[in-house]
Amino acid sequence: MAELNTSGFSNDNVSATVANRTFGFFSVPPALYALHQVIIYTAPALGIPGNILSAIVWLRRQVASKNSSAVYLAALAINDLAFLLFDIIPVLFNFYSGWFYSFCYYQMCYAQLLEPVLVLGFSVERLIAILHPLKVCIITYN
Repeated sequence: MAELNTSGFSNDNVSATVANRTFGFFSVPPALYALHQVIIYTAPALGIPGNILSAIVWLRRQVASKNSSAVYLAALAINDLAFLLFDIIPVLFNFYSGWFYSFCYYQMCYAQLLEPVLVLGFSVERLIAILHPLKVCIITYN
C-alpha cells in the first residue's frame, strides 16, 4: 500500500507534481508558466519602442500646441514607458534583492498609481470639452 502524505492522497503520480511550478500556495501548470514567461519579455519588447514613438509623436510642437489632449497622451506614454523599464530592469540583470530592486519596485508602483490619475485628468478634460465646446479658458497672469 502506498504511503499517504499530509493531504491524505498517495504520492503515486509524482511526475505531475514535479512538472508544475509552485508560487507560494499556488501550483501553476507548465503551459501557463510558459505563457507567463513569454508575456514577461514580449510586453516590454513591444511596449518600450511603442511608447517612445508615441511620446515623440504627441510631444511634437505642432501637435502639442494645438491639442491639449496630446499632453495627456504623451504623459501616459512616458508613464507606461517608466513602468515597463522599472519592471524589466530587475529581470534582465537578475536583481531580486537589495536597494536597487526596492528602488525599481517602488518606482514601478508609483507609475502604476499615476496611470488612473492621468486617465481621470484626460477624461475630465474631454468632458469639459464636450459640455462647453465653444468656451475657451483664458488664463491671465498678473
